[in-house]
Amino acid sequence: MKIEGIKGLIFDMGGTLYKPVSDLCSLTRDFLVEADIDRSHDFSDAEIVAATERPDEWLSKYMIDKQVDPHWVPGYDEWIEYDKQLLASLGIDDIEVVRKYQAKWDEFQATAIPELIEGCKEGLEKLHARGLKLGVASNRFGDPGEILRKSSIHHLFDAVEYTNVPGYRKPSPYMLDRVAQQFDINPHNFAFIGNIVKYDIEAASRAGMIPILLTWVDPEEEALVTSDTIVIEHLEDLMEIL
Repeated sequence: MKIEGIKGLIFDMGGTLYKPVSDLCSLTRDFLVEADIDRSHDFSDAEIVAATERPDEWLSKYMIDKQVDPHWVPGYDEWIEYDKQLLASLGIDDIEVVRKYQAKWDEFQATAIPELIEGCKEGLEKLHARGLKLGVASNRFGDPGEILRKSSIHHLFDAVEYTNVPGYRKPSPYMLDRVAQQFDINPHNFAFIGNIVKYDIEAASRAGMIPILLTWVDPEEEALVTSDTIVIEHLEDLMEIL
C-alpha cells in the first residue's frame, strides 16, 4: 500500500529511533539490593511500575498547578519528592535511602549512551534524500539535540520538539502541530511514526496526521491499533509505502 501526498515525517525517539535506555525496574531492584533493603529481591516489575503511579500523579499535578512552560525540567527537590513517594509505595521511608536512590539515577543519566536502532541512520538518510521534511516530537525532560548530534543524525531534522509537561506532551497534538507550523505544511500531509499506541498513535490521530506504528521494539502494541493505523516493523519499511 502506498501513501499519497506525504510531504513530511515526524518521529518519536525512544523505542522508535533509539533503543530503550532506562530500565526503571532493573535499576530500582539493583539499587535496593545494593542498599541492603529487606524484601528487595521480592519486588516484581509489576510492583515497581505500580509504585510510580502516585509520584507520576503528583508530578503531573505539580506541573499543572505551577503553570510550568513546555520545556520545564524538574530540579533536585522535585526529583527527591518523586523518589520519596515511589519508595514509600514500596514500603521504604528512609530519606537517606531516597537521596542515595536519586544519586543512582543521576549517575545513570550521566553515563547512559542512547543507541540508535540498527539501520535507523541509513533509513533517515534515504528519506531525507527524497526531499521529505523530517521532524522529532519526543516526550522528555530536556533538549534531545545533543543526543541527535552524537548520533550524527541531527542535521537530518528540520524541527525538534520536546516536552514532558501535561497538556503539551503526547497524546496531546501540541508538538506535532508545532512541527507542521514550522514547515508551513498542512497536518494532513504528515505521517507520525511512534511505538506506543496511547501516546504516539493517539497524538497523530488528534493532529490529523497519518499514524504509523513501528513495532521493532514493542511488537505487542500492534494488538492495540485500530484499522486506520499503518503498522510497520522497521524504519526501512517506510521506503515501500511512501
